[in-house]
Amino acid sequence: MTETTSNDSETITTTQQQSGAKNDSNKAPESIYTVPLLKLIKEAQQQHGLRHGDYQRYRTYCSSRLHRLRKVLHFPQGDRKGFKKREVTLDNLKDEKFIYLPLIQAERAWAYAMQLKQESNTEPRKKFHLIARLRKAVSHTIHLEYICQSPLCDARTKLEAQAYSAWMQGTLFFELQEWKQASEKLVLSQTIYEKLASALNEDEQILYKQRVEELNPNLRYCAYNIGDSSAQQDLLNMRSKGGKSELDALIAQTREKQAASLLEVTWRGRTVPVRLEKIRVFLLAYQGLDASLGKANDCDAKLSAYETILLDCKEAIQSLKEDLAAVAKTKVDVQTSQLGSQQYLLSYLTFLRATLTIDRNLVMVEVFQKNFAAYQSGESKKVAKPQEGVKLYEAIVQLSGELQQLQGMENDKKFQNDLELLTKVFKAFRCYYMALTCQGNRQWAEALALYQRAETYINQSEGKKLGDSEFTKYSRVGQDLAHLRSLVNSGKCAAHAQNILGVEDINAAMSGLSVRSKKSLCLRLDEFVEDVSLTSATPNVIKLPPTMAPVPCKPLFFDLALNHISFPSLAENMENKKSTGAGITGFVKVRLTRPQTPTPKMGDVEKKKKKKKKEEEAPAEAAPAPAPAAAPAASSTKSGSTGGSKKQAARSGSNVFSMFSQKQVAEFKEGFQLMDRDKDGILGKNDLRATYDELGRIASEKELDEMLKDAPGPINFTALLMMFAERQSGGADEDEVVIAAFKSFDDGTGHIDGENLRHALMTWGEKFTSKEVDDAFAEMTIDNNNRIDCNALIQMLTSSPAEETEGEAA
Repeated sequence: MTETTSNDSETITTTQQQSGAKNDSNKAPESIYTVPLLKLIKEAQQQHGLRHGDYQRYRTYCSSRLHRLRKVLHFPQGDRKGFKKREVTLDNLKDEKFIYLPLIQAERAWAYAMQLKQESNTEPRKKFHLIARLRKAVSHTIHLEYICQSPLCDARTKLEAQAYSAWMQGTLFFELQEWKQASEKLVLSQTIYEKLASALNEDEQILYKQRVEELNPNLRYCAYNIGDSSAQQDLLNMRSKGGKSELDALIAQTREKQAASLLEVTWRGRTVPVRLEKIRVFLLAYQGLDASLGKANDCDAKLSAYETILLDCKEAIQSLKEDLAAVAKTKVDVQTSQLGSQQYLLSYLTFLRATLTIDRNLVMVEVFQKNFAAYQSGESKKVAKPQEGVKLYEAIVQLSGELQQLQGMENDKKFQNDLELLTKVFKAFRCYYMALTCQGNRQWAEALALYQRAETYINQSEGKKLGDSEFTKYSRVGQDLAHLRSLVNSGKCAAHAQNILGVEDINAAMSGLSVRSKKSLCLRLDEFVEDVSLTSATPNVIKLPPTMAPVPCKPLFFDLALNHISFPSLAENMENKKSTGAGITGFVKVRLTRPQTPTPKMGDVEKKKKKKKKEEEAPAEAAPAPAPAAAPAASSTKSGSTGGSKKQAARSGSNVFSMFSQKQVAEFKEGFQLMDRDKDGILGKNDLRATYDELGRIASEKELDEMLKDAPGPINFTALLMMFAERQSGGADEDEVVIAAFKSFDDGTGHIDGENLRHALMTWGEKFTSKEVDDAFAEMTIDNNNRIDCNALIQMLTSSPAEETEGEAA
């Protein structure tokens, strides 16, 4: 190996002398070339195969690029007749692209060497060809460094060429295992790249800093082989941060050297020999695990360390099982009471694999709990479901079960008791996350049962301590049971309430319970709101004064076609209907004698009352409608009706329903039911008062008593119908009603506005036609301003026949 190194050093020196002897003359620089060598190399490597480790593709690209460059620069190596080598010298350095020729030649040779390195894992003899190609790449880089020393190149190009040449030489010495010379060259290359990074802008610094980081693993490995024992831990840290892939082999070699002294291991008071090299390497790595975890900055670094050690553990267990299987084929089984040393070692390795997996899963649980809490609080949009926690704790419970069945540990009571306690703790957490999953699926009964099971596990394990030294590191998990109990209690109450209420979406149901509601207590008696103002000095119980709002007694229905339908006349079938308006029937009708204050928002009862009143007014007001010659006839009709009123009243009492049509009886029945508020079939004082209130009028006690005195007894529907029949048959004096009806139109001067009276007769009750109104107005005393003498009209309608005769004689 020493002779090979000497030859390589002589080759490098001879190449430099030959390159220097090719041209001793320097020409004055015509222009300055700036060639960012590292940037060109990295871009080409990423675009042509090295992103995926395809060195053959990159070597093919370099060959094609060389051919194109020589063609563009008119710098071929020979002609069709034969090959003639041509080197780039200072004399023919007329374009910066000439610098690309030795650079790409060096990259082609290096790519071929790396391809051979990959293939040498299965074909060791290719390593000799690898060394030859690296030597060729070194010769090209030395020539490149010589060319870049020309005055035509700037300082950056010279430094980059020097750093690139030093890196290639260091790579060659590294493969030759000449650690000291490799370290010197790599340090030189790293130093130059650090200086370049400090002199460039931020965008270009990234590439050079990455190059510096790439050189660190090889430098630390060289330092370790030179004699620096602290370099091993640095190599482990580099691999955990994602270093080069060949570090695995370098670390394995380092451990093998230290594992030579690890010949036995002691576990639970028993010492067993360690024969296999892989097991020794794993145990050595396990000893340094705590130091690696202590230097880990976050959970991802810890998980990476656990994954690495678990892979080594798996390989160690596999090698031991293969060794035990080979031994079993050659030896006869001998039944012994004690477990064999290698079987005991296998149990120890299995124990380490299970505990390391539990430790890794607990780190994953810690990450999950942080993400789950952030997702529930709305701080993170990353979805974290409780099913993830269920899977992690399920794996931990299974590993705990495997440890309980570990061969050789069946009779260790302390070991088994601690494992049983840990299993209950892990099951409590598993049940909690399973309950959360059921709640998310609206399975309230299942969630409640799981919460209760988790509470049972907590009660069985809380307050107990782990006595075995192997499990004391899990004591922190037991300390979290108090917090878990509070979570389980709150979740159990929520699941119980949801199960009773049967609410599918509890969040939507609770969203309506706003504590910011401004409604007073009297307006939300059926809603629960935690209003703190109710316990203050000014509670929000009721708004004073209350807001006045119209309250319709019944929805209104407008018949738009009613005014366009002509009904047949029933005058010949009806008797003269006259009423006084006194008593209970007057309550129904007197209101309807005020046409100047109608309101379209009254109920159906009001409409029926107005209709009945106008039916009674129409004959009285239409009495003067005939010509003056017919006036005596009207007077005789009035006197005639008065004379026979008692007979008609008696006749109506015998069969009161024969006085009205079926439609009229139905209307009276509906009006009676609307007025009967307490639904006892009898109209009382409270019923009348409530009806007045609906109409917006306050009735006094005296008025209500007078109305009730009008009836001989309790007012049921038949009694009310008989009272209406008496009014229509003339059984009572109607003069007060007539006087009150026309006095309501009096404008205060004893006159009635003709237009108002015309509008009332044609609008309310049984509507007059325009001709009928004109006939009636022809009998009235009307001045030039279309005003009617109210007193004369009342006297004409209410006077007796004798009074009318005396008036005509006068």
